[in-house]
Amino acid sequence: MKTALVIGAASGIGLGIADAMEKVGFKVIRADIAFTEENKNTKYVDGTNEESIEKLRMFFQENAIVLDCLIITIGAIDEGNISDYQATNLYWMIDVNLLTNYRLVQQFIPYLKQSKTPRILLTGSAAGLGSFDDTYNLMPYIVSKHAVYGFFKAINHDLSKEGIQVSLFLPNRVKGKLSENSKNMREKFLHENCKTPKGVQTANDLADPYTIALDVVEKFLSGKTYISNNPQMILDNLLKELSKIKKDLLDE
Repeated sequence: MKTALVIGAASGIGLGIADAMEKVGFKVIRADIAFTEENKNTKYVDGTNEESIEKLRMFFQENAIVLDCLIITIGAIDEGNISDYQATNLYWMIDVNLLTNYRLVQQFIPYLKQSKTPRILLTGSAAGLGSFDDTYNLMPYIVSKHAVYGFFKAINHDLSKEGIQVSLFLPNRVKGKLSENSKNMREKFLHENCKTPKGVQTANDLADPYTIALDVVEKFLSGKTYISNNPQMILDNLLKELSKIKKDLLDE
């Protein structure tokens, strides 16, 4: 049986993907900062903490576990604009959304290389491809998710040469606890007294993560590089941006 490690498996799309991976026959090891009580298939991990990641890595080493799929779904969201947003908060956003991916991929590459079909799934955002009409005042989130997109492109280029598939999931309007979890993280890491969550999605047409998860997993396992629950919206906005870039660069 193949093994998948799902980081961020306590809620939202992470939980949905973990369940879907089990449905298609994988042994799933679930890891999350919310899992304070551990067993052989449920592990605590704080992606911002090297020692925490090292402890999780040692579990794989001590049990000689071959890792077939590394799936990272954790992240944070925050609101603000350049005129008043503190650099300290942006450091935190970059740490959670970018460097967590960096640390986890780096630590688990040796276990992926033992697999015959190694795969990595990173979680970006539609906002990581452009600043759209419904992302006003989400500057720190947009910046950090653009960074994730750049990281994905770089390691996809490099690791594909070593036989490791790297895919990027670009969720759009998906229900979850991103805002609530981010509020708790701001209280813990920035020592803020947060009364209300930031970056709350108010749309009525939010996708159910458990409904879309199986489709995400099937596309991931089929070898798709880019995956989204709302591909047409992403393509429309990217084509609009590309058209402007072409016009400016070529003076058309």
